[in-house]
Amino acid sequence: MAVQESVFTRHGVDRIMDYAFRLAEGRTRRHVTSATKSNGIVHTMPFWDERFRVAAERYPDVETAQFHIDILTAHFVLHPDWFDVVVASNLFGDILSDLGPAVAGSIGIAPAANISPERSFPSMFEPVHGSAPDIAGRGVANPIGAIWSAAMMLEHLGQPEAAEELESAIETSLESEHTRTRDLGGLADTEGAVRAVLGALS
Repeated sequence: MAVQESVFTRHGVDRIMDYAFRLAEGRTRRHVTSATKSNGIVHTMPFWDERFRVAAERYPDVETAQFHIDILTAHFVLHPDWFDVVVASNLFGDILSDLGPAVAGSIGIAPAANISPERSFPSMFEPVHGSAPDIAGRGVANPIGAIWSAAMMLEHLGQPEAAEELESAIETSLESEHTRTRDLGGLADTEGAVRAVLGALS
């Protein structure tokens, strides 16, 4: 027998919700979706839904949607254009953070961050896929996730123009198959993909 316990506090959940809604406020679409499973996980998820509704009242200019995680994963694949900011618990967020970039082309492009919204502690930025030790040294890893994570870090540190320049360089580097890595249908190795981004910056 094994028992897994999840602890959802009001302070913790509200902190996550507020960050998601503030993020949505600063974006063009001003839309946030909640990932839940309150029809099956009958204690923590109804509480999550309640705190999402309360947060939505604090941000009346932000549009909202809510889906159970199973149908949400289907919508990620079939209707990715529906989504902008998605707020989720750790488990569901972990699933969606792999699914989202895979739908966009490759998990290798996805940046990630563990952010301290109040800036009380250092934040940490890394690709969603981690260091990928299974393909280390083979020249096939996609560097975009790491480079995009650096752009996220620059924005967090109050350098939005530098972040935008780096993101623009990423976009330029992905225009040609000769500068895209194989996971994106390209011909470049890791070093070639990095050179393409650096070249687009100069």
